[in-house]
Amino acid sequence: MSELRIRTEAPPAADFVDVWQPRSAAAPPDDGDDTPFMPLILALEEALAGLFGLPVAVHPGRGLPPGAPDVALELGALLATVRLGGDPARPIACITGVTTARHARQLGEQLQPLVLKMWPAESLRPALVIDVIVTLGASSSVVGVVRLPAPEAPRPAEPSRPLGTAALALPLRLPVRLASEMLPLSRLLPLQPGLVIPIHSCPEMPVMLGDHQVALASLVPLPDGRQQASLIAIDIKPQGECA
Repeated sequence: MSELRIRTEAPPAADFVDVWQPRSAAAPPDDGDDTPFMPLILALEEALAGLFGLPVAVHPGRGLPPGAPDVALELGALLATVRLGGDPARPIACITGVTTARHARQLGEQLQPLVLKMWPAESLRPALVIDVIVTLGASSSVVGVVRLPAPEAPRPAEPSRPLGTAALALPLRLPVRLASEMLPLSRLLPLQPGLVIPIHSCPEMPVMLGDHQVALASLVPLPDGRQQASLIAIDIKPQGECA
């Protein structure tokens, strides 16, 4: 096999455009904690829908700038409107008043028991930031950010325990680089669905572990039509940011 060709295909139309907004420049950096918060987020969504009496969607937030209130005043104004018997489609216009601030604070207090009950014990996040979208009608909604502090209950720290020989039984996935080629940018500009890009396969493919090459491998066909990478040599050397 001297040449490998890859044909690009257009994704489904429904998934072609993904609405995405970058993190705010004033937001704190991501702490890298990937603990699953979905059960808590779904419970918060249900609780907020009960408070407002309106359809609510809750999504993980991207952080708040320093000094921002824990609960968006827009949500406090909407809660005040609902509790005072007003029209939710016309929430209190002034979001800087005492009534709005008090209802925003009460909104956060209403959610704290749920946070205390469902906060993942393994998470080390100091707080959970969520984006709340309250649908008022066919073409109007109220959007606000809520910051929920982590429960104050102390979590006992568990000392790390060495794995010893048990580490040898841990499953490990190693990526194998099938092909590598330097292309000028001019060859990538006309990219479009259906374009065929010729790529020359590597006869000795590097096996990567983190930012290091640890071995060389070659493709071996299997009886069922698949192929597997078989090690042919141990060759350890750093690859830097290319890994």
